[in-house]
Amino acid sequence: MTAMPEQHDVVELLTADHRQVQELFDGYRTAGDPGQRRRLVERITVEVVRHSVAEEAHLYPTVRTALPDGDQVADEEIEELIQAERILADLDALDPRDREFDPLVRRLMDVVSMHIRGEEDLVFPELRERLTPEELLALGLRVGETTAAARAAAPLSPEEGPGPGRTLADRVRKQLTGRGR
Repeated sequence: MTAMPEQHDVVELLTADHRQVQELFDGYRTAGDPGQRRRLVERITVEVVRHSVAEEAHLYPTVRTALPDGDQVADEEIEELIQAERILADLDALDPRDREFDPLVRRLMDVVSMHIRGEEDLVFPELRERLTPEELLALGLRVGETTAAARAAAPLSPEEGPGPGRTLADRVRKQLTGRGR
């Protein structure tokens, strides 16, 4: 029997995701050991891709229909997530001791922070205005189910190591959706 995810409205749920990624970034800033920095980037990768998949499946279709400029807003937010996944793919190919690694992580932090600000300052307040509390809860439940399924998925196999088209971000996305980006 699968446990039901706790019910939160979509704004609460996605804001909690944002805080989790920000905490991982904070951990990266204080990590000195290259192995620890690699592990943190891997956790960031899994969380960002999981978050992206949930938003693409549930949040952005709603944004497109509920907000007056919903198509444009959704397209811009999705583009930021695509940009973040590209950076994650580039990081996957680098050793944490490489001089390009830290600047690339800082760029990732900038892109993800811009994404978070866009949602929390624009998208979420507009959704709260335009959707009923019941609609926000129903959307939160769908996002929560996606998140719960992602967390329950089998861990990625070490044999599925990096290679062309097989970055960690690609593998996580494929595991969650059955397809790549």
